[in-house]
Amino acid sequence: MKRLNVLALTFALLATAQAQPDASRVPSKLDLKEARAGEVIYVRYCASCHGLSMKGDGAVASGLKNVSTDLTTLTVNNRGVFPYELVASIIDGRTTSRIHGTPDMPVWGEIFAVTTGTGAPTAQAAVRRITHHVWSRQVKAAPAPLKK
Repeated sequence: MKRLNVLALTFALLATAQAQPDASRVPSKLDLKEARAGEVIYVRYCASCHGLSMKGDGAVASGLKNVSTDLTTLTVNNRGVFPYELVASIIDGRTTSRIHGTPDMPVWGEIFAVTTGTGAPTAQAAVRRITHHVWSRQVKAAPAPLKK
């Protein structure tokens, strides 16, 4: 039994390690090709909670303990800079979001790692593509009101 636990722990650590993007490769600009590829993955894995609009209005959002994040305002809420590494790390599970309270959001990095070799993108590619898709859907900051 002890050996089985060690084997399971080893597998989990390997899957998590494979899912982690290289922080030194954080892109300086949005890649629209990656964003388009990420849309399909987003619709399959994320839209049920976050919604097609990315505003937290997915089909199951009302049943969640906590409100789903409006993913379209991440840049505005981060002083005009898209928090690429934070978004990727929440998707792959390296960072947990307090808004999720208990782990309502699956650790997609582990799930994507298991699908490697099935014709699906690697875990790193899936996380990168979803992150670029979210980046591509950011709202522009509202203009400052005119002073009279």
